[in-house]
Formats: sequence, C-alpha cells, structure tokens
Amino acid sequence: MNTPEISIVMPAYNAAKYITESITSILNQSFTRWELIVVNDGATDNTTEIVSSFLSDSRILLINQSNKGVSAARNAGISIAKGAFITFLDADDAYLPENLEVKYEAIHADEGIEYVYSDIMLCDADLKNKFVEKGATTDMIREASLTWAPISIPGFASNIMIKSSVVTDKNIYFDTNLSNCADRYFKILLASQCKGAYIPRAIAKYRDTPGSMSKKVYLLEHDELYILDRIKEKNIIPPGKIRRRVFAKVYLILSGSWYKDAKKTGRAIRFALLAFLYSPEIFFKLLQKGRKLVIPKK
Repeated sequence: MNTPEISIVMPAYNAAKYITESITSILNQSFTRWELIVVNDGATDNTTEIVSSFLSDSRILLINQSNKGVSAARNAGISIAKGAFITFLDADDAYLPENLEVKYEAIHADEGIEYVYSDIMLCDADLKNKFVEKGATTDMIREASLTWAPISIPGFASNIMIKSSVVTDKNIYFDTNLSNCADRYFKILLASQCKGAYIPRAIAKYRDTPGSMSKKVYLLEHDELYILDRIKEKNIIPPGKIRRRVFAKVYLILSGSWYKDAKKTGRAIRFALLAFLYSPEIFFKLLQKGRKLVIPKK
C-alpha cells in the first residue's frame, strides 16, 4: 500500500451492530488515499470477525487491545497513523461519500489551517436523517467549547480532520482521565492552540441514540471538574472575569444535571451556589432567560 494521505481512526467496542455501515461509508469515499485503523477496544461481541472480513483491502488495519476506553483507543490509532492528516469516525457513525475529499481540499485552502470540520446530519438509530446540526464559525469555537454552547463542532470526533503534525508538535491527545467529556477537552485544546476552518455543509452522519453516557451525572461532574482544573493549570483562560464566567456556566450545567437527571437536590444547590459565587451576573442572566441548566448534546 502506498503511503496514505489521510489516516482514519475508528475506536470499536462491541460495535457489531453498526460497524459494517461505518466501514462501508469509508470504502465509498471519492478520495481514496486513506488508511483505516480500527482499534478493537476489548470487544466481547463479534466486532473483530466483522472487521476481519474487510482486511482484504490493504488500506484497512485492525489493532486489538484490552478494554481501556475510547480515548486510549483513539490515541493508539493516532500513534501508528501514517497519514499527513488524521480524522476519526466512531463505529456507529458514517461519512457521506465526499467527506474526505471536501475536508482535504478545505485544509489545503490556506497554509495556516490546522484542522477543519463541517455541519453534520443528525440521524436516528437507523441512520435516517432527522435534521442538520450546524457548526459554529471558527472564531467562536473556543468560547463555545468552554461554555457548553449548543453550537460548536457537532459530532466532534466523527467530524474533525487535523494535521498529524499538530497532534505531535502541540501534544494534543485524548485525555484518558476523562469519560464523558474527552471530546470536549480535546476540542478546547485544539481551539486554544490551532487555526481551524468551518465547512458549512453536512457531510457526515451522526447517530443520536438514547442511553448516552452524558446521563451519568457523576461521570459528568468528575470530567467537568477535571477540565476546570486543567484550564487553571495550563492557563488556557487567564484569571479574571472571563474565567469566572466560564466556571459559573459549567457549575450551572452541573446544577441542572444533578437536579433534572439525577434528582439530587443537595448537589444541585451546591453547584448553583458555586455558580453564584463565581459570577452572579451569569447566574441571574441565565435564570432570567429561563434556560434549562442541563447538559447539551455533544
């Protein structure tokens, strides 16, 4: 196989139900200079057998590892990627045929562009279109990612294409300490350090299925507090009004999630008070708007 231009990393854990569709969508790409690295993250179903049936195509590789989580699986794929560009596709999502070609052209449009992303088609469990989820413009991504804004980079991991050199030179990997919010933290690091480009066109399909990990509020709390610690540690946002507003918004998200999803009034009140202490302005502004303080879709 010739050296690929694009490496596609696909983490797979018990993905037998949908992974054939995902791999087929890559095989159908108009851009053909790719490699697909499927990382079997300790699956206990027949994911391995399904992926093995595609290995006659020399562009497809299968890595097997014990179950370490989706972030470790993505990092494992990144570590062996040969392409000048890296993209990701979850094993239950799919690309439209022009996806790689459009993103490849977009990332070459300006020498300074380091990552690109597009709109996505939000789909049901059968991958039938429900509606287009729009992305934010690149000048808004950092703030949108930090504050859980509803418009950011939709379907993040199945949407971005990034220069491989960015990952190694700027040490931007998926943090294995995170569960729910590994994508969001990766997005924060990317938007804080790199120049991106937005493609206002839906060229990927994202399955929106019930039972999302985001409903596990205790994991959400762990992840969000961890990210806030990293923001302080890495000085991603300098101390001051903007940092206080970001922290207040996250605390309000946690407050609403504990109240609505977990029915834990005590913890909800605790985070509401923290939000008020960090930024009374944000606290009252959101309450006056009558916004539901619960976690948005990823």
